[in-house]
Amino acid sequence: MGPRACLPIASILLSMLLYCVSSKAAVSESVRTAVVLENEEGLSTYSKFFNQLRERGHSLTFDFGNATKAFLLEKYDEKLYDHLILMSSDIKATRLTAQNLMDFLEKGGNILLSANTHLSKDLRKFSLQCGVAFSSDAQVVLDHVARVDTASNLDNSAILASDLVSSSHIVGTAPATGKPIAFYGLGTIIDGSSILAFHVLNAPSTAYLCKWEGGSCRKSAYGSVIGLVTAVQARNNARVIFSGSMELFSDRYFTSDFANKVFVNSVSKWGFQEMGVLRMSNVHHQREDGSQPDRMLKNTARSDQPITLYPDAEIARDSLVYRVSDNLTFSMDIHEFRDGKWNAFMADDVQLEFVMLDPYVRRTMSHDKKGHYSITFQAPDQYGIFLFRVMYRRLGLSTLFSTTQVSVRPYKHDEYERFIPTAFPYYFSAFSMMAGVLMLTVYFLFHEERK
Repeated sequence: MGPRACLPIASILLSMLLYCVSSKAAVSESVRTAVVLENEEGLSTYSKFFNQLRERGHSLTFDFGNATKAFLLEKYDEKLYDHLILMSSDIKATRLTAQNLMDFLEKGGNILLSANTHLSKDLRKFSLQCGVAFSSDAQVVLDHVARVDTASNLDNSAILASDLVSSSHIVGTAPATGKPIAFYGLGTIIDGSSILAFHVLNAPSTAYLCKWEGGSCRKSAYGSVIGLVTAVQARNNARVIFSGSMELFSDRYFTSDFANKVFVNSVSKWGFQEMGVLRMSNVHHQREDGSQPDRMLKNTARSDQPITLYPDAEIARDSLVYRVSDNLTFSMDIHEFRDGKWNAFMADDVQLEFVMLDPYVRRTMSHDKKGHYSITFQAPDQYGIFLFRVMYRRLGLSTLFSTTQVSVRPYKHDEYERFIPTAFPYYFSAFSMMAGVLMLTVYFLFHEERK
């Protein structure tokens, strides 16, 4: 093969290589993240945090508080961004409202909201709708013991915290650094009725909320009741992170003296669905012997008569049907998104419920250490419409929920046992009666009395 013959092949290989590189670049920039800042100075103040996001494949779009046009999160009822970062105390200039943020959240968008010593009415309204209340303006967290030891920290408002939530899915390796997290700003309190919100970073036991009035400090909350960073995982698995401090993300504290860099990186990964995400696949059920369920009714076409002439059965058409007391096997695969790829998820507390209004069966599933879960159980001696239901909700992990409807039928008339041991006395009495009648009949027919 001559040099000229090799040129087309080389050009083809080069074009394929360029295509792969461009595809990889397109994938790396596929995560659309909007960032709202108070001014352009924020680009340099939080540059290390933004570099972290870029390294993880986020394509950042910045908007500043002095923008002259409205900032849109969605268009034609479709999200324009996957994630939203609010590092501004007021979003009035962007023309975003609390309802816009809630709509973005309901469509599956993730939000990171950071405050300082002031917060606008719309942002407070949004946080309250999520079950999180920020302390009032200028009511910052103080600590005279766990404080940042600098000459400028005269009022002890820059504090050190290390009370993290006990979930590696959220905080990653931050506890392993052994270093505190620097914080300056407002505190958060969780609504007592909220089951979706939790504190990621708690204030130290010596901290308190203080608002200066007339030269005196009015205290309203103490210790670990105060949240410094609070998270909410909505019922659709969308996530919101509330931080009372913008300084938490600043380059000033991204040094080796503090754990801010590691903490912020881990928390933002969790908040933007890069950690702690579960998925369920290959949901399957069958009888223990491998046979598939029957179908109660086949949905055949009946075009010769109007549908009003024949009512539908109570059991749905094409419903999968098992028999009472059948041995059933249910299986599924669960994977966790971690380190940029899907890995087998291994847990010993994943349960399956077999439900008809109430659970008739609740069993813990076993796994093969490769993410495959299965369980075999006996169907209850009760016929009706049942659900295979899996609900797995753990701190730091997205919620798994799956339901599969099946029907359980009673025995058919020809499926019962021909002779039941407990009925042997009745069988004996019946046959003994028949034998007695036969003997009496023979006696009366063939016996002649002597004259």
